Amino acid sequence: MATGLQEGEIKQAIADGGHIRNALVVSKCVRGHTEHLAYIRPSWRRDFLPLRTWQDKAERTYRDLDRLLLLIRSDFGYRGVVPVYIVGDPELARYGRLVHEGQPQSGPCPPNCHLGCC
Repeated sequence: MATGLQEGEIKQAIADGGHIRNALVVSKCVRGHTEHLAYIRPSWRRDFLPLRTWQDKAERTYRDLDRLLLLIRSDFGYRGVVPVYIVGDPELARYGRLVHEGQPQSGPCPPNCHLGCC
């Protein structure tokens, strides 16, 4: 069973009458760069699921938040609020299993990450 949603799957389901119920973004530092991962809660699935690459091989992250939001808004037609969280944020607990998304950043941020680290 798939561990996330692929862009093509989402577009096809929307074309078949589905819609996006909710979306959120989790930002984290990966090898010195800020990356953003969308979690989508579609009408045809029960939980928030991460956006995944083709054939569900890996998480589909974006370094450009604007590009990710454009995908969610334009391509997926979602018009609701899209909160952006930093990995490990206690507020993620409201989304169930996303609370395990990662640990808060500790120590200084890598030079190219601007996530408000300690």
